[in-house]
Amino acid sequence: MNDPNPATPPSDVARDKTERPHAHFEQASEIVVDPALSKDEKLKALDALEQDARQLAVASAEGMGGGETAGLSEVLAARTALDLPPADIALAVVTLNLKARLASTEGTEAHALIVQTLDAMEQVSVAIPHMPHPAARSAVETKPVDPKVKPE
Repeated sequence: MNDPNPATPPSDVARDKTERPHAHFEQASEIVVDPALSKDEKLKALDALEQDARQLAVASAEGMGGGETAGLSEVLAARTALDLPPADIALAVVTLNLKARLASTEGTEAHALIVQTLDAMEQVSVAIPHMPHPAARSAVETKPVDPKVKPE
């Protein structure tokens, strides 16, 4: 979402993002990648979303519907993502965003593509830890090959 008041000083914007995250973010995962917020500020914003999500869950259980759609599981997943290495954060954010779109695309071609993408991302994330480091791979790939020498 856009900043409701572009003339607001950066410290006030960060405070507003942490106190009123629904006014700035459509999904909890957007908080994780916001470069304007420190990790502590991101945690405060996620705390606010978590509190809202828990209250909505209680209200829903008591038969009172409506309100924001940020689910507790999405907020908790975003919080967990903050402790990951940067590349894993990126993967987690993309995964969270795709999963958040599944329900709204049910029965469409986009839904099938999202499911395929999530499956592929899962396969890649399982395979990546077993792959050699990119620097090691590039050293092997750039090594000149002597056609006279048979491979072992």
